[in-house]
Amino acid sequence: QVIRDESNSIVPGLYAAGESSSASVHGANRLGANSLLDLVVFGRQAADTTAELVKPNSPPVQLPANAGEASIARMDKIRNSKGSIPTADLRRELQVNMQKYAPVYRNSDDLVKGKVVISEIMKKYKDVGIKDRSMV
Repeated sequence: QVIRDESNSIVPGLYAAGESSSASVHGANRLGANSLLDLVVFGRQAADTTAELVKPNSPPVQLPANAGEASIARMDKIRNSKGSIPTADLRRELQVNMQKYAPVYRNSDDLVKGKVVISEIMKKYKDVGIKDRSMV
């Protein structure tokens, strides 16, 4: 189950497994080769939990009429951004610094420094420019 905040409140109906979760068969790591086993083990747990929570013939969840509109608007804003930083440049900068400060083998000093470095890089996100606006 996914925890929403520091008070450990659970997001109803949302589950994470493998690299997107903090629980792992192999420990909390980011090695893609371990994902399949994590998905099998934790996917099964998510299915079992869902079966316990969702009873047969229960009514469907009612969504607001505008459900998802904010997400679509956010994506359109990004897709139509005209900033000066190419997405590839920002992605590369993030990749290099994630590999430097949050590699497979981590230490607390690098994680603390990395948090600051990544926060500064993310501030540049507002200046990203998208050249290919196709919807493919």
